[in-house]
Amino acid sequence: MAQINFNAAEIETTSRDAIPTGIYEAVVTDSEMRATKSGLGMGINLTFEILTEGPAKGRKVFSWINYEHPKVEAQRIGREELASLCKAVGVTELNDTAQLHNLPLMITVGIDRNDPTRNVVKKYAAKAAPAPAAQAAQKSPQAAGAAPWAR
Repeated sequence: MAQINFNAAEIETTSRDAIPTGIYEAVVTDSEMRATKSGLGMGINLTFEILTEGPAKGRKVFSWINYEHPKVEAQRIGREELASLCKAVGVTELNDTAQLHNLPLMITVGIDRNDPTRNVVKKYAAKAAPAPAAQAAQKSPQAAGAAPWAR
């Protein structure tokens, strides 16, 4: 037995459940190159932080990308996934995974089919720029509160 002085009422707890399936704005906050479980390949372990406002904001989502793998198909899929991530954040030449950090992108999050308590990243996409019409509306006198006839 251990004596401690702890009041659980003073600590706000957060859910550890998987976040709902959907598309979220996120950034890579951590990355690490690691050996595969078999030791015969290498992969990139990525940590994403959700930026989208709502209950998932601030939550972490993890992704594993096979970079080197003895199975040619697994390596091809992993490198395609890495290329998709790089294109989504605008990194053409990747020399260090830290180049992927803190660059906003959109990720499609799903639920792991083998473990419904875990999320998986299904897709990476560039964060959309504001539409030209929306930018023009912001610059128009109407958007600034002027009467339509006072342009």
